[in-house]
Amino acid sequence: MFRSINSFFNMIFKSSEQVKDDAQPRHRYKKDFTPSYVLIAKDLENKENQVFEAAVYYLCTIASFKKDYASDIIGILNKTISENKKNPERVAYVEKIMQEKKLI
Repeated sequence: MFRSINSFFNMIFKSSEQVKDDAQPRHRYKKDFTPSYVLIAKDLENKENQVFEAAVYYLCTIASFKKDYASDIIGILNKTISENKKNPERVAYVEKIMQEKKLI
């Protein structure tokens, strides 16, 4: 009887150990990731002004702190300025924040 109980417990606990082992990733390589500014840049197309302004502010803040991303972000913001020529308020806001963050 004890042998069957022990085998029962071994079956339970060993199967849970296997589940834990299977939950661990088996690869050791570095995963690729999307920089946060790429995700934020999608909000530049939003029609809501608050979302647009927040995206511009965060992009400029990231560009001022992360010099590696600055050229890409400035390119995105310049493209936004050229696409929004019909909306001078947005263009003025982008230029204002870029000047505040010393990106121009």
